[in-house]
Amino acid sequence: MDIGNIALLLFWGALVGLVFSSIGAAGGILASFGLITLIGVTDPNSVKPMAQILALATALVFIPGYFKRKAWVLPLGLMLSAGGIVGAIVGSTLSSHYLSDMSSFKPLFGILALLVALQIGWKLYTENKEGKESTAACDKGVQNISVTEKAISFEYANKTYQCNPWAPWLAGFFIAVIASIFGVGGGFLLVPYLASILGIPMYIIPATAALAVFISSFISVSNYLRMGSEIDIAILVVLIIGGVIGARLGPKLNQIMKDSWLQASLASIVAVIGTKYLLGT
Repeated sequence: MDIGNIALLLFWGALVGLVFSSIGAAGGILASFGLITLIGVTDPNSVKPMAQILALATALVFIPGYFKRKAWVLPLGLMLSAGGIVGAIVGSTLSSHYLSDMSSFKPLFGILALLVALQIGWKLYTENKEGKESTAACDKGVQNISVTEKAISFEYANKTYQCNPWAPWLAGFFIAVIASIFGVGGGFLLVPYLASILGIPMYIIPATAALAVFISSFISVSNYLRMGSEIDIAILVVLIIGGVIGARLGPKLNQIMKDSWLQASLASIVAVIGTKYLLGT
């Protein structure tokens, strides 16, 4: 591996870590794109676990920072994770057997990326039309978390949020099935679910989503490896080093940039990737 390739891997790993840790989504999509298009990995069943391992590594870096600022909801993350464990086993098993050829994997991956970009764009459009404003970071963090049979509730920035405790379990299951099929983290679905359906402020979403991504991805990777998927250790190590660097910068970016800017940037990047793969270029 020459210096140019190492520099490319470091840069792309840093970008993945930066995006994933600041927004809580698209880390797996970017990682897969880098592995397939920039690095030239040709086996989908190698791309999937490698992309998820990179997401795992970056999550380990930035979750503690959000935890210190009380910028996550642990019970909600755990319920998403519980459903994700089952979903990851189902999805990775199906994908390993039925989506193991790059010619069939790339177009479907492109469609998935475009759907994600459209969803984010529609969310930004509707919020702007309705005049919604993002919730700023609150120094006190999440407070007064309560878990009962009927609801998970908490307070953030002087506002109370709550949801049925079983809804996140079901969401975590279905999201993990889709995410593990494509070898991505699932943040691209977890973030819209948490933001649009549950109405949680963007500032506390990355770490809450990342906990679910971490656990479901770990299960998915383990299942892929059990079924014989191979990974390139040298490439993965350099990507992870870059990812760690990016993951340390992401939470700071999350604090200083508007939610709409972060999400618009994410939608643009994912749309380009989706278009490229759908057109077969």
